[in-house]
Amino acid sequence: MGKPGTHQGYSSKSIPVPPGWEAAFSPFYYAANRQQKTVIKRLLPTFQTILVFSFGHTTYIHPAGAQLLTIENSMVIGPLKKTLEYHLPPGSEILVANFKADAFYRFFGKALKPYRELLLHPDELTPAHCFATLWQELKTLPVVEQRVAKLLDFAGTYLREREIAAEYIINSKVPESLNPVKLIAHQNQQSARTIQLQYQKYLGYSAKEINRHQRFEKAVTLIQQQITTNTIDWFEVIHQCGYYDQSHLIHDFNFYMGISPVQFLKLQEDICIAAG
Repeated sequence: MGKPGTHQGYSSKSIPVPPGWEAAFSPFYYAANRQQKTVIKRLLPTFQTILVFSFGHTTYIHPAGAQLLTIENSMVIGPLKKTLEYHLPPGSEILVANFKADAFYRFFGKALKPYRELLLHPDELTPAHCFATLWQELKTLPVVEQRVAKLLDFAGTYLREREIAAEYIINSKVPESLNPVKLIAHQNQQSARTIQLQYQKYLGYSAKEINRHQRFEKAVTLIQQQITTNTIDWFEVIHQCGYYDQSHLIHDFNFYMGISPVQFLKLQEDICIAAG
């Protein structure tokens, strides 16, 4: 989710996913602010749903186009289709679990389809899970790796096996030149509409949405690789990532982040990218 390291009292790190959990979670992310001023970071849209635990001082998040909101203890956020700003006041810390593919559905039994359902307390989804109690237990553990282990132990009780229909849309190998919905529908002798509904049910987004995001994500990765050489070849980015022209690339940056590619370069220290 972010760039690991310690900087003047602010620390962050990525915690690897233990063997056996790779299909359900991306690396966990931890950040703590021990300095005297609030730290503000931007999270790039990942199309993943995340579960955020806030410890210490109240944490704040600022979704694109919405008001500043508080995380008292835990919150489900996603799927992240637009950039998300989060504020860590002095004395705050967060632990973030990133659900991969259909893992959120397997855990909660539903996908967050409309963007207006971006923010929910997890107990609103499944009260029997008792996340308030889990948060209290996590808070008492002194080491973040212990918190991750406890969270995974909790998840193991509720995480269901992947359904066959989800397997089809997640692991189907579809050439970029073909329409994934039509191909999967043909392979499984189902209607395109059925496959479209399965995308929404298991993943919380459409095939068209994720294909567009993957193009943008590829562009961001390529730009970040070129930053290390201090030379950005915009024409190479446009060509390799399948954009029509520079204005097409700029349009996607504005759509997902509300900023231009040039502004993105200037904000590197404030931008976090989730591990895949």
